[in-house]
Amino acid sequence: EIVMEFDSKAFLTLKRPDMALFRSQLKLLRVYADQRADRATEILTQVGYPTPYFASLLGLNARNAKTFELIAISQVIASHVVMIAKHHLACRRPDRLGASVMPMLTTPGHSTFPSGHAAEAFAVRTVLSGLLDDPIVAAHYPRPDRRKALLAKQAERIAVNRTVAGVHFPIDTWAGAALGEAVGEMILARCKEYGGTMRPRSYAAKDTDFFVKNFDNVNAAKPGNAMANGLTRQAAVPVHGSDLFIWLWKQAVDEFTLT
Repeated sequence: EIVMEFDSKAFLTLKRPDMALFRSQLKLLRVYADQRADRATEILTQVGYPTPYFASLLGLNARNAKTFELIAISQVIASHVVMIAKHHLACRRPDRLGASVMPMLTTPGHSTFPSGHAAEAFAVRTVLSGLLDDPIVAAHYPRPDRRKALLAKQAERIAVNRTVAGVHFPIDTWAGAALGEAVGEMILARCKEYGGTMRPRSYAAKDTDFFVKNFDNVNAAKPGNAMANGLTRQAAVPVHGSDLFIWLWKQAVDEFTLT
């Protein structure tokens, strides 16, 4: 088990799944492998940071330099944080447990749990959804709520593509998404003059597939209520603002002014 902290506050607790649970998840990888032909281009172009896949949903272009910087910072922070958990938990990749996996990518040498791509994607999804809550940014789009829904599905697809590729289990995505969402919430709090909040969470993996709808349904649960998928969120705790993040946020918002 690993308990991750920020500013002396625990924000994520991950329990290492046992080997039997990982082996049970191999049946899902065999099903997902059938989608490789359809998703191959996405998978290959998402090996690095998939920034263009999020940018296209919001119509970002050259005038959104600071928004791109906000996305990049979210991805970099999430990728660094997730590596701490990976090295501590040291879980085997799918092709080390199932001979029939045959991944379509070179299997990374670090731990499978949690998924780094899921962490990065859900950190970006959380931050950009928060950006859409700003009145100036919201006024730029006819239906900002629909943009949020698209961001959620894009984060899901980017994360699940790693399972299709054969390099991650669905429970890796659950853990990575929980970590990324926590990082995203902390970044949003740091971007506010008077700070904000973050919900500590824990994940004890269950043998379930990953769908963003199920992931978000935990948001609607009462704090502390564990859902059948093993994810639990606690009551929010305060996070202080940061002058640097506050400046960057204002610069990003200003890029959406209609004048």
